Amino acid sequence: MNYKGLALALFLMGLSFADLVIPADQPVCRLYGMIQILGTVAGILVAAYAGFTLASSHELTERNTAKALLGGVVIGLIIVWIAPILVKSLVNSAGICGW
Repeated sequence: MNYKGLALALFLMGLSFADLVIPADQPVCRLYGMIQILGTVAGILVAAYAGFTLASSHELTERNTAKALLGGVVIGLIIVWIAPILVKSLVNSAGICGW
């Protein structure tokens, strides 16, 4: 199975649907959408690198560094994806940025 093609198709499909959700008169929402997508892609790449380092390294310091890197990726992705929900609940707004 061609996993690279499948991943690319899912990524592009997500980009195409993201444009429909965000209104054109809210540029901050478009900027945050791009930050969310780029942050997720960067997080996946860094997590893959850390996983490779964790699996292939035999030194304890390198393994601990990879574990810390994976922890940072998880925390960063949680912050990026939970922030709009938190802002929506704190501001008590509905329908802003399609959230």
